[in-house]
Amino acid sequence: MSDRSPDPTPRRAARGAHWWRRTLIGASFLALAAVAAVASNVAIVAWFPERPKPLDLLFEALPFVDAAQYVTDVALFAALAILVWYAVAVRPDRLPEGLALFGVMQTLRAVIMTLTPLDSAYLRGATFGVLPLVQYGMFPSGHAASVLLCMLLVDRRDAPRARNVLAVLVVVESVALILSHAHYTIDVIGGLLLSYFVWHEYDHGLLLRWVKRLVAAP
Repeated sequence: MSDRSPDPTPRRAARGAHWWRRTLIGASFLALAAVAAVASNVAIVAWFPERPKPLDLLFEALPFVDAAQYVTDVALFAALAILVWYAVAVRPDRLPEGLALFGVMQTLRAVIMTLTPLDSAYLRGATFGVLPLVQYGMFPSGHAASVLLCMLLVDRRDAPRARNVLAVLVVVESVALILSHAHYTIDVIGGLLLSYFVWHEYDHGLLLRWVKRLVAAP
């Protein structure tokens, strides 16, 4: 799903047995990520009940905007909706790759959160945005990572306007996360770096070549 040469197969490829097999594998990566996220939350609560709350200079320099918490969810939902449209209407042959990469990214995030257990910038246990979720891990930011990965998975040549909108959403998400104290600045930067690492290793590196063999279109 990068800016590479156009796929010779039709964009509205027939969903044959090979496509369904690759899609099932991609969905399996997402399922693994869900298990890893639950395990991470359990481990953090059990092993690190008193977690450090680091200082953040941007929290001190910028105003706290409580309403920005809702902007973070709106930006995330909008990015995911654009990616779903792209995968269904423009490049259905790339849907398995998108599922797999989100699964890999979220699994790595769960591991890193457990290794770096920071206390929430918000009050512990508070609901956030429109999602009634309790955030136990902070670093890296899943919101920032997800929105950037949505952008990276959309090929500019296939959908230039969608790609531009996603680029704006990455900025909006990052700023809103900091203004609402949903994540520390280092969380946002870490989330962006995590998504770029996963995308780059899948497209150009060696570490995720085995994933590519499982889900890439022939």
